[in-house]
Amino acid sequence: MSAAYDYEDMHHLVDWLTPTQVRRLRLLVTQDEELSQVAQLLPAVDANEAEESVPAGLLALIGSVNGPEDLAERHDDYIREWMRERFGDSA
Repeated sequence: MSAAYDYEDMHHLVDWLTPTQVRRLRLLVTQDEELSQVAQLLPAVDANEAEESVPAGLLALIGSVNGPEDLAERHDDYIREWMRERFGDSA
């Protein structure tokens, strides 16, 4: 395994965690001697400030996507299906 793979794997893992799980992970990191040194270098983020940092345009965009309810989970399948319809089975 390369460091790049480890980084991507961990990034993907954190994306799937619930907010409660992220807080638990952060607690584990801050309790580790080596990792806590890195965590201390990160700027502190106020919860109210984090909510305000989301651009209003992004929130509008999120609500404007029209598609099937499972679009996020099956987007690869939908793209493959569209490619087959447009270009045939050779795509």
